[in-house]
This record gives sequence, structure tokens and C-alpha cells, in this order.
Amino acid sequence: MPEGPLVRKFHHLISPFVGQQVVKTGGSSKKLQPAGLQSLWLQDTQVHGKKLFLRFDPDEEMEAPGSSPPPEPPQKEAQKEGAADPKQAGEPSGQKTPDGSSQPAELNPQGEDESECLEGDAPAGDAGRWLRVSFGLFGSVWVNEFSRAKKANKRGDWRDPSPRLVLYFGGGGFLAFYNCQMSWSSSPVVTPACDILSEKFHRGQALEALGQAQPVCYTLLDQRYFSGLGNIIKNEVLYRAGIHPLSLGSALSAPRREALVDHVVEFSTAWLQGKFQGRPQHTQVYQKEQCPAGHQVMKEAFGPPGGFQRVTWWCPQCQPQLSEEPEQRQFS
Repeated sequence: MPEGPLVRKFHHLISPFVGQQVVKTGGSSKKLQPAGLQSLWLQDTQVHGKKLFLRFDPDEEMEAPGSSPPPEPPQKEAQKEGAADPKQAGEPSGQKTPDGSSQPAELNPQGEDESECLEGDAPAGDAGRWLRVSFGLFGSVWVNEFSRAKKANKRGDWRDPSPRLVLYFGGGGFLAFYNCQMSWSSSPVVTPACDILSEKFHRGQALEALGQAQPVCYTLLDQRYFSGLGNIIKNEVLYRAGIHPLSLGSALSAPRREALVDHVVEFSTAWLQGKFQGRPQHTQVYQKEQCPAGHQVMKEAFGPPGGFQRVTWWCPQCQPQLSEEPEQRQFS
């Protein structure tokens, strides 16, 4: 699924539509029933980690409690430059489908709480006015343009991806949401202390989590402590920190954990800056055969026992496994 920097770009693209009325809807979503959004006003939008929250009201003058302008990431200057293509922000995290069509949403990384979601056709009364959007692996948001197939599928058909939701606004523009799950929520679930791109990100809480007696590659994907961090960021920061993905957090020194958190913030911030400046994201080990030093990169799926297994890339020479750590197969 899109990671924190890309979801923040989605939020940036949607923000200009705040204050406009939905005059027409479309899309393939069956649970949401897009027609229920017609005539509503988009009053606010917020972002947390990998999720977007959109506030809708039936009255133009109604204001969402606690409404605020789009949150500024640590790199405010990068947002102001805004040189990226405004038409779309779909980036399949370095992967492409054979026919350009949407893929099923991934399982939620451990730590994500779905209990707040109230599924329904439309917001009822004063509750459930926030539309919660969780993106799948190839999820994207397009502005005033639809996604097109980049190549034919195995049957030779050039079939364009089908948007889950399309919102046409009174101002003349429209938004198209692809490969995402949507549900109504009574309020946005926003916890800046665990959002890796928030100025209020709690380093102490993150460091404490990293000290657990479990492989650090598990902890990094735990959205309770590193909201917005996904597989690309996980692989890249572990390589930059020189830490084997199956290193037990409890076996790492405090300075090494500190350095790892530094890399998380720096890499995520640089990625977001690049999105706003139109620069492509360059990885050093993710989906690579060799690391920058010329060593062969290993690839294997790791994850908690009984949990979701994520493909991991690492360099055995640049990220050696310490002798006091258990063998990697014990945790795979």
C-alpha cells in the first residue's frame, strides 16, 4: 500500500476541493454506494500515516469540529514549491500490474486498529461524517483525469483500471480514487505522536518500541509506533543503518536504535520532499540485486509467526547478523 509520503501527497491534491459541493458521483464501490455522497459538501480533510479522512456535511455552512488547514510536514518549503504533476499521485511503490488494473488491498500491518470504522451507505445524523480511505497496494488518487492501462493484460485486453469512487465537484473538477477501502467513521483517528512525518512524532515512544526482544523489521511496520512506515522505508532505513532485518531490538545498543529512528525520519522526509518537487524516489536496496557497494542483495519474506509476511531485501555484508542473535530462519 502507499506509504506515508505518498498518502500525504494525496492529501495535498485533495485539499483544494475542500469547501466544494459534490454534484455527481461514480465508481465501483458496492459497500459505500457512491450516490450517497451526492449533494454533500467536502468540509475538511486530514491525514494520518497511510490513511486519509474526508469530512462531508449536507450544509455548506457547517464546519467540522476541530477543522484545520492541511497539516504541514516537517519540510514546509517543499510543499510550497509543489513542482510535481498535479494530475495524479498514483505511484505503485516501484511495482506495476501486468495490465495496469487495480490489485487487492494488502492486509493491514500489525498495530492498525480498525475498530473505529462504521460502515454504511451514507453518514447518519451528526455521527459518521468522516469518510476513512485506506489504500491497497496500488492505491492512488487522480485529479481531473482517469488512470489508464499501461499495457495489455494476459488476454490481450487494454482494460483501464476501475475507480472505486469518483467525486465531481461544483467547481468543475473531479477526484478519482483507485484500489482503496472506504468506510464511514464518527471521527478521524489522528495520533501525531506515532506519525513518522508529523512534527509531533514521539521519538522516545519509537525508541522504546524498538527495544523489544523481537526482530526490528517487525517493529518498524507496527503502525502503533511508526504510522506511515511501509516496506520500502523499512528496507531502506535498515540498510542505511547497517542493521540486519532480523536483529533483535533488545540486542541493539541505544546509539544504534537512535540512528535507526534518525534514518526513518530523514528518509521519509526526503521522500516527501521529492514528491512535491517532482523527483523520483531512488532506493539503494529495495528490489535491487546489488547494494551500492556492489554486494549481492538477499531477498526473503519475514513476518511474525502467524502474521503477514513481507518481502525483505538486505545485504549480508553491509548488514551482518550479530553472533549473539538467533539464526534468521527461527523468525521467518
